[in-house]
Amino acid sequence: MTDRPLLSLSPLTAVDASPPDLVAAAADAGFDCVGIRARAAATDTQWPMLDNGPMVRETRRRADDLGIEILDVEVLRITGTDDVEVALRVLDAASTLRASYVLVNGSDPEPTRQADTFAHMCREAEQRGVSLALEFMAFSRIRTLGDATAVLTHAASPAAVLVVDALHLARTGSTADEVRAVPDHWLSYAQLCDAPKEAPADHAGLITEARTDRLLPGEGELPLHDLVGALPAGTVFSVEAPVLAHTGWAVGDRAEYAYRALRDTVSAA
Repeated sequence: MTDRPLLSLSPLTAVDASPPDLVAAAADAGFDCVGIRARAAATDTQWPMLDNGPMVRETRRRADDLGIEILDVEVLRITGTDDVEVALRVLDAASTLRASYVLVNGSDPEPTRQADTFAHMCREAEQRGVSLALEFMAFSRIRTLGDATAVLTHAASPAAVLVVDALHLARTGSTADEVRAVPDHWLSYAQLCDAPKEAPADHAGLITEARTDRLLPGEGELPLHDLVGALPAGTVFSVEAPVLAHTGWAVGDRAEYAYRALRDTVSAA
């Protein structure tokens, strides 16, 4: 056992890598945990991770063989026109992979329906032994830290937690002091990256920055040390840093650079 915080590799840091290859790269780089993308964005490769097929089993086997935990599975999207079957398959994949969390994004324009859907998915997650990690983003329908905590309050579920992404925290105008006021039982893991202090000028720029143009922790101007210090003991830190300049690098190289940047940032805080 170690008394230092556990460190995880987010799939967005090397989004082109298959889940089994990402597991191997994370373990080789020194990470304690890894995230798996089971449901991809429309512009990304959709790996066959929703069918309990060979790639799911190989991903779990590699994690077992290499002694690395699967922290979270991405992504369950609440849109208002949800395909419930797909959402349940994401939860099933997380259960099969023995992940701790499923990452949730909210895009439903009707707030009450969105909160009700999240609460329903929490009940489904409870049955599968996983938790739902709700993410707020400037370009989503759960835009702020306050929006997210309101949804968590509505759900009133032991399976409901908050994931704090350093970039989204900064771009929505929230601070580490506001994170410090969140109940500890809602704060289980956080995603770290870096960026310039000045935000992109428009909505499209925010999306581009978040998906492809972040910096590794310590390479920008975000107050990462303040955020790390605001989080409770036991928080897991995941590096979510798709760096445009690293496009084309081998997945192992990206994992190694990301590990060193995350380790040094968390240790310094």
